[in-house]
Amino acid sequence: MSAGGGLREVSRRAVQSRIARAAEELFVAKGFEETTVDEIAAAVGMSQRSFFRYFASKDEVVLDRLERLGEELSARLEARPPREPEWDSLRHSFDPIVERLSDPVVREHDRALQRIVHASPRLLAAYLGRLDRLQGSLSDLLLDRAARHPGGETDPVVLRALVGGAFACLQAAMQHCGVEPEVFEPCLDRTMAAMRPVTASAAW
Repeated sequence: MSAGGGLREVSRRAVQSRIARAAEELFVAKGFEETTVDEIAAAVGMSQRSFFRYFASKDEVVLDRLERLGEELSARLEARPPREPEWDSLRHSFDPIVERLSDPVVREHDRALQRIVHASPRLLAAYLGRLDRLQGSLSDLLLDRAARHPGGETDPVVLRALVGGAFACLQAAMQHCGVEPEVFEPCLDRTMAAMRPVTASAAW
């Protein structure tokens, strides 16, 4: 990608994030179905036509939150030491979630959006599809890391299962331990320690 193309993409992503934040506030305050595209566009000072240059629909705005989170998880995973056990790298890639939960305002905002997603079969199906793609992209990052730094797991099926298992631990901790950070983080660590692959040695 050229420097100009990269800057344009950064600028586009910044506008998308601004639209998404404004839309999320409206969804939480008024309800998803009750909020119109015109209201979202007005909240950020643009026309409906301009809105559709950045998002195809209101659904896409809700799902943008997962896209943004996925970018954070991927960045954290890529930043981990190249020869760190995959399971440890995956646990550390979840740190942005723990950090979001530490802010009570952000935590309640995220919970409200999650309720919106779960209340709509259409949104939930799309959310689960994107979650699956996120897990696939994290698997690909681990596979690429193993190719560049021999010694890691190179079987894509095993890596996909590892990532799926780590997300299952994350989901179990959220559902059964609550999202208060002082409870959630130890619960996540305990769950991932219990489900740790036998070939991996603990590093946290």
